[in-house]
Parts: sequence; C-alpha cells; structure tokens
Amino acid sequence: MLEEYRKHVAERAAEGIAPKPLDANQMAALVELLKNPPAGEEEFLLDLLTNRVPPGVDEAAYVKAGFLAAIA
Repeated sequence: MLEEYRKHVAERAAEGIAPKPLDANQMAALVELLKNPPAGEEEFLLDLLTNRVPPGVDEAAYVKAGFLAAIA
C-alpha cells in the first residue's frame, strides 16, 4: 500500500496536482500498518492518517473514525 501510494503521489506531482485522498480500502490497509508499523515509516503513516483522509462522511473517514474510537 505504501509503495503504491508513493507512486501515486509522484505521478500527481509530475502533473502539478495534489494527490487524491485515501479511499476506504487504503485506509483499512493503513490501520493495519499503524498497528505494526514498518521500521522508519511511523512518521509517514501518521502523516497519511492526519492529512490524507478526507474529512466528512465518506467511507475512508468512517474507517478512520472507527480506528480512532478503538484506540481511545
């Protein structure tokens, strides 16, 4: 998931546009990575959680809210 998203970010940067936010499947994968983060990826994972999940009521936000509620 991380490699794929980094590739997406690079492609969008080459076009001069911002990367798309995470979708529900990517958010679910991010949750699993946050539970057992790969060495050296902690800050990147936190940045994804903080800045790449759309606010509101879409499915990715729902997955994020469920994760945050579970660890609170």
